[in-house]
Amino acid sequence: MKRLIAIVLLGTLAQTAFGQEAGSVLFTRGDVTAERQPPEALAKGDALLAADTIVTGAASRAQLLMIDGAKIALRPNSRLAIIEYEYSPPATATVSGNDDTGVMELVKGGFRTITGAIGKEADDEYEVRTAVGVLGIRGTDYTAVFCNGDCNPPVPDGLYLYVNDGSISFTTPTETLVLASGEYAFIPLHTPEPQRLDEPPAILLDDNDLRFEQGTADTSKARPGDDSDDSRQPDGSAPGTGSAGGSRLTGFNPALGTRRVPATSSAQSAGFDTGDEDESSTNEAPKQPTIATDPDGTPVDITPGEQPQPTDPRTISYSGPSLPPLDLGLTGVAVNQPNEYDLDPGNNLLRFMSPVGGRTGGTPLSFEIGTATLNDAGFDSMTVMRWGRWSGGTINVTDPATGMTSPASLANQSIHWVSGPAGAAPTMPITGIANYTLIGNTNPTDDQGNVGTLGSATFVADFRSMIVNSTLDLNIAGSNWVASGQGTIGQQVGLADHLFQGFYNNVSVNGIGGGSGQFSGFFSAPGATSDPTFPGGVGLTFGLQDAQGASTVSGSAVFGNP
Repeated sequence: MKRLIAIVLLGTLAQTAFGQEAGSVLFTRGDVTAERQPPEALAKGDALLAADTIVTGAASRAQLLMIDGAKIALRPNSRLAIIEYEYSPPATATVSGNDDTGVMELVKGGFRTITGAIGKEADDEYEVRTAVGVLGIRGTDYTAVFCNGDCNPPVPDGLYLYVNDGSISFTTPTETLVLASGEYAFIPLHTPEPQRLDEPPAILLDDNDLRFEQGTADTSKARPGDDSDDSRQPDGSAPGTGSAGGSRLTGFNPALGTRRVPATSSAQSAGFDTGDEDESSTNEAPKQPTIATDPDGTPVDITPGEQPQPTDPRTISYSGPSLPPLDLGLTGVAVNQPNEYDLDPGNNLLRFMSPVGGRTGGTPLSFEIGTATLNDAGFDSMTVMRWGRWSGGTINVTDPATGMTSPASLANQSIHWVSGPAGAAPTMPITGIANYTLIGNTNPTDDQGNVGTLGSATFVADFRSMIVNSTLDLNIAGSNWVASGQGTIGQQVGLADHLFQGFYNNVSVNGIGGGSGQFSGFFSAPGATSDPTFPGGVGLTFGLQDAQGASTVSGSAVFGNP
């Protein structure tokens, strides 16, 4: 029987000989190794061998191309063991031969896979055996993440499934759950009873770790509830509202949406095709390759699709020193409409608009990354906010009123930004005080090419008085900068309700006061809160100057958990 088996459990591996080639590495990022004798670090182009165990470290990723054309994207802190993988391309047919076999074990972490020729047969040709049941598919694109006290953000232990395209079934000894495109499921570790989720789990909200690397193309449909920018299915319907009868998904609660399906003895009765459909089915392998670019700029053949254009507004705050020959202010914040910003495949900013000068009366300008590079990119799946800084090269700054574009060098300075989730702004409370915790930041930079570290930062919002207080403690170029200041929320300074701006009235460098600064930012709805009326997150960008005006420092910070 032809099969592709992935086992999500701590168990005994099947024995097979080392050395048979099972695939190759599309790219690696960070610490990625193959546990062999001796272990070897993996890089793009390296062969994958039967009996390899592929290990990704913290903040590391790998993408694999198997010999049957399957693609596997491994998230950080994962272990994938290749037990056996054999495929012989047929001379005249479009499906695999009888001896084609794939056997793997996912010991920890998670992966996304677009199945290859082996996985395009009838349902019994592909299985994913797990500690809580067996998964079967037919030519699909799906994600599986196994949590056992090691997932971030913390979620209940068990197996999380998402179907991006096609359909899957998950079977325990007593029942079977069928998932169609756009649907999620959770199987608890200690009580393996499949649960259909009406809302996406937090562990799958960010698809960056499970995205196939690309330049201008995207293999995936946008996932409901994440910060992707195209939440429509190909037929124009909302995710999860197609023929499968699912519902639109917006958050995570394992207690919601449980539905159990009696076990069946055949794939057909479980809602699967038996292999008789026309070759033009959506399960068929793409006929035209799409060429994208991996992290080091090398062309890579990936599955088809295009990077979706933004369809929802997004709040963006930025900071940066004055950019000759332009006289720009230190910070700005604005709600960008879909035509005012662009994103890369990881949803990092490529272009955005903002007023400058730190006040709403500043001229709105368009900033485009140009030849600059992205540094310090970060993402928090609870608040669904991203941050980063552009540095090096030259950015393009355009005045929409005149259409004039001016280049600005980032050879010795950076543009810092924080981007909120796509969609509507949060409903702001009118009472209460929230103390937010720093959860992410870019490294502060000055206007002389130095990069520093943010030691600590605090942010407190008084929603009754509509006042915010910000403090910073950072080190750069051998100097310690300490700043504190106050700002105002919303309409009192002519801003949208969830925006704020303020000034640092107390800025000292190595204990010498007299400096100044300003900050801008916004509140974000998603996130864990002690009071559900509080916005879950805060994005802030800042600019500081010393007393002599000789040095300017800028940066960004993201806060959560009020």
